[in-house]
Amino acid sequence: MRALKAMLNVMLGLTLGLVLAEAAFSFRDSGAFPHLNLYTADSKLGVRLEPSASMKLRVANNPVTTVTTNDLGFRAPDWGPPQKGEVLVVGDSQVFGLGVESRETFTARLSELLKVPTLNGGVPTYGPREYTAVVKEVLAQRKVSTVVYVLNLSNDLFEVDRPNLQRHTVWDGWAVRTETAPASVTDFPFRRALMSRSHLVFAARKWLHSTGQPATEGFATEGSWKDVVDAAGDADPLLALEDLAARKVLQERLILSAQLDVVARKLESHFSEKVDEDPAFAEAVRPLAPKGGDPRDILEVRFAEGARRVDLTAYHLFMASVGEAKNEAFLEKLAKSKQDPALQVLIDERRALRSKLDALKPEGEPAHVVPIEKVLLETKALCDAAGARLLVVALPLDVMVSPEEWAKYGVPPIDMAPTTVLVEDLVTRAERMGAVGLDPTSALAAAEPGAFLDGDLHMTAKGHAALARAIVEALNRPVKPKNTLLLPRGRSWLPTDDEWRREKECTVKGSTAAGCETKLVREWLRVRCLPQDDRDDVEGIEVLAGGHGDARAFRNDGSVLIIPLVEGDSAKARFKWSKTQRDLNLEFPKGGTRTMAFAEPAPRDRKRLDVRLQNLDTAEVDPLINPECPEGEFVSGALRRCAPLCTATRPCAKGHCEPWPTGDFCAEP
Repeated sequence: MRALKAMLNVMLGLTLGLVLAEAAFSFRDSGAFPHLNLYTADSKLGVRLEPSASMKLRVANNPVTTVTTNDLGFRAPDWGPPQKGEVLVVGDSQVFGLGVESRETFTARLSELLKVPTLNGGVPTYGPREYTAVVKEVLAQRKVSTVVYVLNLSNDLFEVDRPNLQRHTVWDGWAVRTETAPASVTDFPFRRALMSRSHLVFAARKWLHSTGQPATEGFATEGSWKDVVDAAGDADPLLALEDLAARKVLQERLILSAQLDVVARKLESHFSEKVDEDPAFAEAVRPLAPKGGDPRDILEVRFAEGARRVDLTAYHLFMASVGEAKNEAFLEKLAKSKQDPALQVLIDERRALRSKLDALKPEGEPAHVVPIEKVLLETKALCDAAGARLLVVALPLDVMVSPEEWAKYGVPPIDMAPTTVLVEDLVTRAERMGAVGLDPTSALAAAEPGAFLDGDLHMTAKGHAALARAIVEALNRPVKPKNTLLLPRGRSWLPTDDEWRREKECTVKGSTAAGCETKLVREWLRVRCLPQDDRDDVEGIEVLAGGHGDARAFRNDGSVLIIPLVEGDSAKARFKWSKTQRDLNLEFPKGGTRTMAFAEPAPRDRKRLDVRLQNLDTAEVDPLINPECPEGEFVSGALRRCAPLCTATRPCAKGHCEPWPTGDFCAEP
């Protein structure tokens, strides 16, 4: 009995000691942790935030803030029922507002300035692919009038083709980079609560794993400057050319492009030694080997959410920008001031190659589409379909706003002047697709000093307020009408090849029997019929009704019909084989659901086909390319084809008059 009592006293003493130690460490930390510990795993987005959760957060040496999530796992307050005119803001930790209170975020400030409900859809660790996924998810459920899409230059340009599922995972409620995550963990009761909420355990882990070296090096999954400038790879364009002369020209262009790429790599090697005088810098920018089970992403106090060193990010932005022609003068000046003949040789070599390449380009050829533009086009299509306006914010890194911000990092500064072209390029590309573009650099510079946190790249309440005012000014700017970039409500541009590839097959009754594949992206239905062993190929497709003048039949890896079907529509198309034909009937009543079905086969009529199948590459209807229209016609419809203008006093000689925001046009059938 005496032994049992002694044991109980020991256990009680240990428990009391642990409680007191927990209280002491919690008091020392002001109840706060250096990173969010509210993450849960998500099979599509990598991570989400735990709904209806709360914690205290201290970013670097800044004041403690309270972080609370709403019932959807976004930052509080709760969104409530959908309301007309809502503004959705998407982005990463800058939008979420790490280091400031919820009421101090620029999303909250927007609500005050615009007098409309605003929704904070920012989630730390997310990149452009995840922002677009959030836009799609929210637009399907709420009455959003404006989407504010914030591209954070500290990481977003590197992450376009690197989904968060590859970059981050959850370890006991913390988000860590996949390279530092353990292969497995030993589970036990209350593990997550203990490992994520105990200040005593946090202190013990920090003592055990402290090496004096931060875990903020760059990893391969975080990307590099090459991710910013490389266009996404397509199929070999030489295979699509039958004209031998054109093939030869294109081959020469590809060779010159490859030679330019070699020069770009030489410049990278040159600047990895020249940009920063620190001899270890060149080695540091190279991707490091994975360090599984390294908890320093959790324990490191500086650089919120385990971000890599700011000087590494600045280096990659610098490298992405020096390739731009606008920065040629900067490089010339740098080579002269540094008495750097090797750099001058590279500049001259690149200039000569560019001159040869420009001479081979056809006049009027559009600029190449960079990776981020493809994501923005997809987002713009989602907004167009929902009748929402899109504003793209190109948010600069703090050291891009003011060189004085370098002092807080304790590293030699890099001249960030060339990186302004990256912001300008984002704004230009956004406006070219019909969105509003915003460069908030000057607004944030005017808020300096004090626009950014101490020892960290996130904005302060002062910075958030300045950004909110800049966004309101951008939204209030009069928009110049661009007749080729306007769409009616409920319409979107033709899906990209990438969108068609990612979409699963939809249900169209009778399509299997007809030997056809069917896919639906937004309002666009694509029916692709492939030759079968026991039947002929489709010889022709007639659009009998509907389609808003945007239905298109063509031959491209099968016989294809693309036709829009908007709520309130009905449409009909006839597919003709050598002996039989089938009608495709499409209905989408107001407030109802789509019904799409092939009729039973009927004997083939011998009426002359109005639409003969022609070879067509989908690039012909690229929403960024305007055709040259003959006199009396103008660019019209979502396929941007040339058609005659029609009015009440000027009826169509053929077809019907299709309503369009920039002028009604004559459409067939």
